[in-house]
Amino acid sequence: MKVIIFGGTSEGRMLSECLCRNKIAHTLCVATDYGEEVLEPSEYAHVLQGRLDTQQMADLIQSEQCLVVVDATHPYAVEVSKNIRKACEMTEMKYLRFLRAEEAVIDVKNDVIVSSAAEAAAYLDGQEGAIFLTTGSKELPAFTAGVHETERLFVRVLPSVQVVASCRELGLEGKQICAMQGPFSEEMNRALLQQTKASWLVTKDTGITGGFPEKVRAARSLGVRLVIIRRPEESGLDYESVLQALEPVLKQKIEGNFARILEKRTISCIGIGMGTLDTLTHEAAETIRNADILFGAKRILESVEHMPGLLHESQERVEEYRSAQIAEYLSTRPHLTRIVILMSGDVGFYSGARLVQDAFPDEKIDYYCGISSVVYFASKVPTSWQDAKLLSAHGRSLNLLNCVQRYPKIIMIVSGVEDVRAICQELVEAEMTYVHVTVGTNLSYQEETVTSGTPEAFLQAETTGLHIMLIENPQAKHIIVPGMSDESFVRGKVPMTKEEIRILSVAKLQLTEDSIVYDVGAGTGSVSMECARLCTNGTVYAVERNPEGIALIRENSKKLRLSNVKAIEGLAPEALMDLPAPTHAFIGGSAGNMGEILDVLRAKNPSVRIVINTIALESISEVMQLLKERGYDADIVQISAAKSRVLGRYHMMTGLNPVYIITIC
Repeated sequence: MKVIIFGGTSEGRMLSECLCRNKIAHTLCVATDYGEEVLEPSEYAHVLQGRLDTQQMADLIQSEQCLVVVDATHPYAVEVSKNIRKACEMTEMKYLRFLRAEEAVIDVKNDVIVSSAAEAAAYLDGQEGAIFLTTGSKELPAFTAGVHETERLFVRVLPSVQVVASCRELGLEGKQICAMQGPFSEEMNRALLQQTKASWLVTKDTGITGGFPEKVRAARSLGVRLVIIRRPEESGLDYESVLQALEPVLKQKIEGNFARILEKRTISCIGIGMGTLDTLTHEAAETIRNADILFGAKRILESVEHMPGLLHESQERVEEYRSAQIAEYLSTRPHLTRIVILMSGDVGFYSGARLVQDAFPDEKIDYYCGISSVVYFASKVPTSWQDAKLLSAHGRSLNLLNCVQRYPKIIMIVSGVEDVRAICQELVEAEMTYVHVTVGTNLSYQEETVTSGTPEAFLQAETTGLHIMLIENPQAKHIIVPGMSDESFVRGKVPMTKEEIRILSVAKLQLTEDSIVYDVGAGTGSVSMECARLCTNGTVYAVERNPEGIALIRENSKKLRLSNVKAIEGLAPEALMDLPAPTHAFIGGSAGNMGEILDVLRAKNPSVRIVINTIALESISEVMQLLKERGYDADIVQISAAKSRVLGRYHMMTGLNPVYIITIC
C-alpha cells in the first residue's frame, strides 16, 4: 500500500474516495465498526478496523511498506495524533496532518467557551434547564459525574449497540438517548432541541464537515445557549495542501477539484422553462454549468444537451426524475456535491418538484423557477393569464365540460395532439361549438405555431410535439350555490327531489370542489346534478336500482354537460362496495336498507358527511332509532314548502309534502 490514512472521519473518507478515483492503493484505519460500515467498498482501499497503540501503528507502517502516513483523525483525538506522530518517528515515515476546516460562527460574548467536557459539566451543574449533548459517547462520563441531576441530560450518539449500552451503564434512560447517524441538517437539530425542550446545547467545534454551523444556527434560532468545547491548537494542512503534498511522494498527479471536495452538498431543483437556452434563466444556467450530476427525464436531458455551451463532459447525467430513486442513487456517491434535478417548465406549476423535499427531508433544496409554457403562451396569443383557470391534462383526468361551463378562460397543458383532438371532440359532442380554441405547439422552438378556431377545426389536427390549449367561453357562469329549476331536468316517471328541498339538502352537505359524493336512491339524478355542478374537480356517483332512473341520470348529465356524474345501477349497500371512499353522501331512498347503508358509509370514511331526506313518519322513526343505536349526532330540520300556481286571474299556493332533512356529521 502506498498510503496509510488514520481516521474514520469525514476527512479520512473523502481522502480515501479521492485516492480510489485516482487508482492509488491505500490502507484506511478506522477505530470502530461504524467507521467501516459507512465506507464504500473499493479494490484500492483496504480498511483496517480496530484501535492501535503506538507499537502496533509502527508495525503496520513497516509491514505495509508505505510511502506516507496521513493523520485524518478527529481534531479532538489529541492522544491518537500523538501516537501516530511517534510511530512515524520510530519508522522514519513521512507524516501529514490533515486539519479539519474551521467555521467562524462562535460568538465569544454569548457562547460559553470551555476547554474540556469536565469544565462544561461543572458550569452546567450550576445552571437550570435541559441539556442536549452532541459531544459523543466518550465524553458522557464527565457529564454524568459532573451534572448531579442526570435527568436533565439528553445525548445524541452513534447508533451502535455498544454505544447505546454504554449510555445505559451510565444511568441514562431510553428517552434520554438519541441514537442517530449524521449528517444533521439545521432543521433536524432544531427538531431535536424542541423535542427535548433543551435550554443548553453542548458541542465541540467540529467544523464544517462535523455539522458545527448547523448546530449553532439551530440553537440560536430557538434561543438555546451554546456551550462549546474549544478545539485543541495544532498545525497541519487543509485538503488541497494534503493532496499537493502527496503528489511528489507518490510521483503521481492526483486529479481532484480540491476546493470543491469539502463543500457541503447542494441540491438544486431547476425548471428549464420552454426547453431552449433563450428561455432558461441566467441563474439556472449557471447552476447547471457548475453541476457534478444532472437528473431528469430523457426529454429534459436531451433539451439541455442541445443548449450550446451549457454542459461539459465531466458532468454525470442520469435519466431519472423520481425523487426516491434519485435519493437512493446519491446515497452511495458522497463525492457528488453539486446536484441538479431538472424539471420541465416551472417548478411551481404541475411539477414533480414538490416531491423532492420529501426525498431529502434533512437537506435544504434550492428551487430555480423557469418560464412556464402558460406565461410564454399567453404572451404569444396574446392574452392575460391572471384571470385564467390553469389546468393540466398531462397524465391526469379532469372534468373538462364542468370547467368550461364555469370558467370563461382556461389555459391547459396537454400531452400531445391526441389530447387536443379528444378535448375538441368532447366539446363538439356537448354542442359547445361556440367556444373559441387556441392551440400552441412547440413553443420557443423554430417550428412554433399558435393556431385559433372553433373546436371542429382541430378534430383532424396532425401537429407533433408539445401542445398547450386556451379555451374561451363567453357564456361561462361560475355557479357557487345550488338552485337549478325543476324544469332543467328530464323527468320521466321517476321520483325527483323538488327544487326547494334540493337546494337546502345540497347546502347541508357543505361540498367542496373536490368532493367525492354518493347520491343513494338518485331517481332522476337532480341532486347528483346539483352536486356535480358545484364539485368541479370531484365526482358524483348516482346510485339507482331502477333502470329507467339510470337512463334519466345519463340523459340529464349529458343535457347539463356534467361529465363528473357516474351512474351506478344497483341496490345499496351492495352497489357501494367497489366505489371510492366518499367525502359526502346524500340518501334519498334506501329501500329499507338504511342501517346497512349507514354502516358501509362510515366504514369507508368515518368522517363522511351524510344528509338524509325522508317523508313518511315511519321512516323518520326508523332513522331516529338507527341514530340512537349508533350514537350519531344529527341535525334535523323539517321543511314545509308551498309553490304558487295560476288559477284564472289568481295565484294559489299548493303545498308540497313536508320533508325531514337529517344531517349526520
